[in-house]
Amino acid sequence: MLMINQSISSVGNKLPVRIAIINLTGGGMSGGYKKYLINVLPRIASNQRVEAVLCVSPESLQVKSWFKDLSNVTFVSCDSFRLIRFELDSEIKRHLDEFSPSVILVPLERFFRYKEVPVVNLIQNMEPMIGTMNDNPLGENIRLWIQYYLAKKAIKKASRIISLSKFVSDFLVTRWGIKDEKIKLIYHGIDERKNTVCMLPHTFSNNFSGPFIFTAGSIRPARGLKDLLLAIKQIVSLNEDSIKLVIAGEPEGRMLEYRQKLINWIKSNDLSTNVIWAGKLNENEMAWCYKECSMFVMTSRVESFGMIGGEAMSHGCICIAANNPCLPELFENAAVYYPPKDSRKLAEEIQTVLSWNDNQRNLMSKKAIERAELFSWDMCAEKTVIALEEANKNDK
Repeated sequence: MLMINQSISSVGNKLPVRIAIINLTGGGMSGGYKKYLINVLPRIASNQRVEAVLCVSPESLQVKSWFKDLSNVTFVSCDSFRLIRFELDSEIKRHLDEFSPSVILVPLERFFRYKEVPVVNLIQNMEPMIGTMNDNPLGENIRLWIQYYLAKKAIKKASRIISLSKFVSDFLVTRWGIKDEKIKLIYHGIDERKNTVCMLPHTFSNNFSGPFIFTAGSIRPARGLKDLLLAIKQIVSLNEDSIKLVIAGEPEGRMLEYRQKLINWIKSNDLSTNVIWAGKLNENEMAWCYKECSMFVMTSRVESFGMIGGEAMSHGCICIAANNPCLPELFENAAVYYPPKDSRKLAEEIQTVLSWNDNQRNLMSKKAIERAELFSWDMCAEKTVIALEEANKNDK
């Protein structure tokens, strides 16, 4: 069994560190990134070995409004990251000069340099690393290629790299030749969901009923939705036309055409009454879907961690996942797996799970909750502080 709560070793007595967190985003932020920052920043700031934190983010995010009573955290704004050409703007430099960080954390795969201060990068997005997707528009593949180049530069130059899974760590060592001692495996935490309020999604009709399969995430080819849509088609063809698929999430502007292609395919296969596009749901609406669904299906082609799957487990969902990295590492024995791109096998697994009795469902639900409880935000923050301390110590 994969051990999540690895032992934490001391890095020795030393002066408290001053940490600058630089959020080099293009002006937006994914839901997973936001949850990471909301959970980790207060815990890092409250660590006795941390003197102060400088949090730098694009003004459009209004990051300061997400937090209360962080007395030793200074929030400042910066220009949005430009993918083609990025230069350290004068405002970031001025804030860093005034703050005088001992170490810098960049929670993305983007190169950053400030004087001789050690930089620690966190790898969130593995899609650019594993190659382009056939269903992507040409412009998106070009963007992914640029992200690959920038990520490789950042990782090669970083003092330390935080990977979110063993899959990411192994990739860096075997594919990019990164030394193992430079990498710190730190899993994200998963929030406890014992008292979450459930709310019927605003996009649903009040009389919504019937068994449904739930999936969520950004709408893009790397999410592997084709597997699930083809599986639904096969199930419906067997006179199981009451089954519904609820898809939560929104496409970015450049993926609107891709979603429209999926919608057209659904219509041409007479599945419009079986597939519900839920759109972007808030936490309470997501909680309702997790609670009421017959199962949660995760078809991602690749993930660095898979926070949405962790959330599903924390709600006790019966989960089916593609046997793609790093999903078996995340779910372990708390999910049923199918071979990637094998929609027929996925359809079979869905039908099997639908046939389970209450005892079988309760057992798998319990496994999911127990698995989710192993991923701790406290542990994540503590190990992050240790990684930053080590980078500071070893780069002196």
